[in-house]
Amino acid sequence: MFTLSLIITTLFDVLLAPFGSHRAAGLFAMSLLMGAALTLLYRATSDEARIRRTRDVFKARVLEMRLYPDDFLLITRALLGAIASQGAYLRAAARPIIIVALVAVPVFLQLEARFGRAPLASSGSTVVTARLKTGLDPRSVPTALSAGAGLRVDDRSVRVPTTGEVIWRVDVEKPGRHAMELRAYDLVYRFDISARADGRALGRERRTHSPADGLLHVGLPSIPADSPLGRLEVAYPEAHYRVFRARCSWLGLFFLGSLAGAAIPAWLLRVAL
Repeated sequence: MFTLSLIITTLFDVLLAPFGSHRAAGLFAMSLLMGAALTLLYRATSDEARIRRTRDVFKARVLEMRLYPDDFLLITRALLGAIASQGAYLRAAARPIIIVALVAVPVFLQLEARFGRAPLASSGSTVVTARLKTGLDPRSVPTALSAGAGLRVDDRSVRVPTTGEVIWRVDVEKPGRHAMELRAYDLVYRFDISARADGRALGRERRTHSPADGLLHVGLPSIPADSPLGRLEVAYPEAHYRVFRARCSWLGLFFLGSLAGAAIPAWLLRVAL
């Protein structure tokens, strides 16, 4: 699972590299590409003849109800037939929908990790929260957060025994992608904080190593199983984009881009949905 996550992340890094700091353009381009690719995948894995046939049966049943509005028996039979045809349609479309969903989920997670939040401002600040594993008291576990040039870590940390959390304030002194080290006992966890506008994953959260963690939480390295850390969080501001002079989240721009990307091959190839 870790290898698969690394491959997908590297692929997205390469695809988004040409857009540089133009994050909105990169998001819209990836949305177009995703919409078109998933539509083609749906067409390649679906039985279009069967789908069209079930749709035609449904239309015929609906037309039958409109032709005989005063005949209770015919309307009942047509209604039951329409319901049955919808069941047949779901059976016909189930396989391609499941395949498309399996492909779309990791892509969606990659885009959310890159565009759901904005990088830190060059003179801004953030909060880094380390949650220890259950049973460990943050007041007794020696933990320390350090950073290289470009970041400054406040020496005063907040330790919350009830949640097992240790919280630091980190100030950004210059733009870029900066390395940090979190020490717990003698174990060192290294990660980056982003204060540069690009298409790379920001890495907001990482939990103790699990098979699916690399796909669910993109951007931060895995936490070793023997580490006292249970979770690490980096607070990034929410990202907003302009669409027709309206301010929206990344999902709004993603929806428009994927819809436009799906419409083109669907119209040209007459894909049966």
